[in-house]
Amino acid sequence: MAKFTDILTDVESQFATVLWNNTGISAFPANYMVPASKEEFVKIEILPLSGNSDYSRFGITGQIIIQVYIQANQGSKRLMEIADVLDTLLQNKHLGTGTQTQESSLSVLGIDRDNPELYRGDYTVDFNYFN
Repeated sequence: MAKFTDILTDVESQFATVLWNNTGISAFPANYMVPASKEEFVKIEILPLSGNSDYSRFGITGQIIIQVYIQANQGSKRLMEIADVLDTLLQNKHLGTGTQTQESSLSVLGIDRDNPELYRGDYTVDFNYFN
């Protein structure tokens, strides 16, 4: 049983869809150094938070956090547009091997502390995984 890998595969596969590819936005795993030339991108982070049991089904709850980076000093509209696309991919979905997502939220964090040329927001959606 590869539950953690299944969750990761379910989420990352959404960034290989035509819908996402048509945005032209690069997607990277959370633990990845993004090339300095990127002005707009997302980082995908999966946080398994706890295990649960539902009689004969066992699973995991957690959060999917998509760190969204856009150019600074351009306002928040682009951040909101990307969040809307992420909703289409991730909000209230049944993904691949058993990952079920719920409602999303967006936290606007502002200028990135590591690179003041970038503006950041975190798109978050809770998930349940049952195997």
